[in-house]
Amino acid sequence: MTTSPPRNRPAIVPILIIAVWAVSYLPLSLLWAIGGPAYPFDAGRTGSGNTLLDPLPAAAGGAVLAVSALVAGVVAVLAVRGALNRAPAVVAIAVGAGLAVLLPDVRIMMTAGYLPVMLVAALAGQAEFSMIATMLTWPSVNLLILMAAGVSLMLLGTRALIAGAGRPGSAAGALRVGQYATAVAVAVPVVYAVTRFGWLLGVPVGISDQFLAHIAEITPIGAGLSTLGLIGAVLTVGLVRPWGEIWPRWAPFLRGRPIPARLPAYSALAVSLPITSAGLMYVRKKLTGEQVGPAGANNELGAWLPEMLWPLWGAALAVAALAYLFRRRHLVHARRP
Repeated sequence: MTTSPPRNRPAIVPILIIAVWAVSYLPLSLLWAIGGPAYPFDAGRTGSGNTLLDPLPAAAGGAVLAVSALVAGVVAVLAVRGALNRAPAVVAIAVGAGLAVLLPDVRIMMTAGYLPVMLVAALAGQAEFSMIATMLTWPSVNLLILMAAGVSLMLLGTRALIAGAGRPGSAAGALRVGQYATAVAVAVPVVYAVTRFGWLLGVPVGISDQFLAHIAEITPIGAGLSTLGLIGAVLTVGLVRPWGEIWPRWAPFLRGRPIPARLPAYSALAVSLPITSAGLMYVRKKLTGEQVGPAGANNELGAWLPEMLWPLWGAALAVAALAYLFRRRHLVHARRP
């Protein structure tokens, strides 16, 4: 009886995020559906857009968002009442995945990854500060808001399903799954980095000499994003290594203490979502024949193939994170008398 309240406390934050989003976006979505201002998707263009809602008219896009907000509001109410059983939990995960993974495009990845890289490049005189402002537009901010709501819905639904399962399972099995997933989640950013660092050094990895000369000015940006990917790859290895469970010696005040299981797991999950959504956008555009990257990139294998692997990267990272969390919780459960 005394353990129930602590288990429920972490759910307060996602419930609050979901409730605020539903209350604010439900009237906004209805307004957009009838032609109101500030619609954040490009309803005027034809063909396949960067997001799944771009090719749709505002009436359809607004209706999709309104239904999502209504469902999210119902889920939040049920969660507050403690009645989030299997069916609403599955619905929450499905709607959350739609908002956070399927709907967005590469702008979330650009905002989270390119923004600090471009800031450094601008300070070094390698890019214009005006390029940074283009990332902080209302459509981009809207996608960040949708992702926050989607992640909260998936977190709430996943917690409910795990609580309903009630069995700890096998830590050894979780470790094996985590090792395979970690290998994939490390390999993809390494492949991406090989191409981008090669370009920075003047080596046309997967592209022609002419195309390398065409993109020479922006190669530092790709290399900067690759650096972040490699740092993430190193941290991903910690999901299956002992140093991912105990603070290392160089960490002041924390050395030797257990790392909270949620910290690396939730961080990896948060990173996996924009990676997956950006990759799905690239795959979508490639399949429909749209331009991927700078002009001429569609004819250069190294310019588009690594991005096609991003959905695999994001999915593997999410699986590795969940396996880590499952294994850590199982070990804690097994140690209890």
